[in-house]
Amino acid sequence: MPIFKYTVANKEGKKLNGTIEVPNEESARSELNNLGFSILNLEQQEFQNPQEQKDLERFVFEALDKHSKEITGTIPFSKEEETYKKLTKEYNLTVTAIWKEGSNEEEISKARIEGTKKFQEALKMEEEAMSKEQKIKTIEEEKHEQFTKAKIENVLVGVNSILQEFDKEFDKTQKMDINKKINKILRIKHSSNLEYILASAEDLLTFLQAQEKVLKEKGLNDKQLELSTKTRELLSNLKKTGSPKTLSDDILKKIESWEEITKNSQNFFVNFIRKILAKIKELLTTPPEIKIIQEQIRVYDSQIFNFIKLYFKESSPEYKMKIKKSIKTIWTTRKNAKKEISRLKKEIRDRKKLETLTLMEESFITSLTKELNALTGWLLAFYIVYYFVAIYINTKDFGLTNVPKSITVYESHTFKYIFAIIFLLHATTSLKVNFFKKNLLASIILIPIFFFTSIIALLNL
Repeated sequence: MPIFKYTVANKEGKKLNGTIEVPNEESARSELNNLGFSILNLEQQEFQNPQEQKDLERFVFEALDKHSKEITGTIPFSKEEETYKKLTKEYNLTVTAIWKEGSNEEEISKARIEGTKKFQEALKMEEEAMSKEQKIKTIEEEKHEQFTKAKIENVLVGVNSILQEFDKEFDKTQKMDINKKINKILRIKHSSNLEYILASAEDLLTFLQAQEKVLKEKGLNDKQLELSTKTRELLSNLKKTGSPKTLSDDILKKIESWEEITKNSQNFFVNFIRKILAKIKELLTTPPEIKIIQEQIRVYDSQIFNFIKLYFKESSPEYKMKIKKSIKTIWTTRKNAKKEISRLKKEIRDRKKLETLTLMEESFITSLTKELNALTGWLLAFYIVYYFVAIYINTKDFGLTNVPKSITVYESHTFKYIFAIIFLLHATTSLKVNFFKKNLLASIILIPIFFFTSIIALLNL
């Protein structure tokens, strides 16, 4: 039976090499696809080098694939434990039994009864020995993965846009070759082998760059210039590392990492530092609207640089004039973007000033209302105590020939007016503080109500 040598990528994006013994290539592809692999290379071996198998033993295994289909096969390896690890970790099989090729019925029966208990225990011990840092992805690794996958998506979108734009310029063979490379990236883009995905994306863009010569040979200089600009820009974006571009970005990144590490801490000292860092973060953070324009300016700078290089490479005066015109257009757009940043910065400064003033005004009004509420509350409490004490002294015989006028001051009309106003002021401020603390409309309504009820009270006392 023919033996096929394969190179595949598993679900995690790890590259695997091996051989498979099947009747034909179609069967080999079917078997590998059923195991959930992305086939990168598959070729029939003319002969098997016996030297390669010299130090290896062949093990027979029984397992279940992801569809619970029973699989029986042989695999060359030096140890049973390593065989089990490879089949479970790389081939994603549920292994039920392993024995050496040539074992007798008793040994095979024993292997099936014991199953994979000892292998599972060995693997568990190995996993427990691994540190948390090795098992769990760090925050930085996750960010790097997200950033890389975003770059790959950007490449795919950019290349699809180029294919649509150059549909008439590219012939059938060119399109077929480009689509093959796109399909390869689509197959592996969800794997964790980021380096391999990036290399595949770079290979696609390099191939696209090579099509510039074809366009030039056809006399399509304008299209060649356009393709050159677009592919260079995509390559430049693909090679970005995602590391901080400025000192402020670096500081912000370190602050965010520290915040993530200490997010569960309730220590007083940590909380104090967190507040200071929050202020620093606020000062260094670039508003999103400005950041978008800054990214656009970086793209314009890259385009201008690429056009300048093309200008010195080309010898045709007509072509040089077109490049100069393109540079001028981009430079004008860049200047407008700079002006837009200045306008946005001024607008943000003005908005912050207005917000600060509003907060100060709100703080002053709120503070004044609370103080008035507390003062009128104490005055009302004093009057109630005074009133009951005065009534008690006037109704009891304490042997006083002349009762002091201060004790009967509650009978004064002026005192009654003052009490009524204090009571209404206390009621108004209590409503504001307890029910309408942040409601501006309530403040506007409560003030005239207070004056209106005060006038009614004064007229009726």
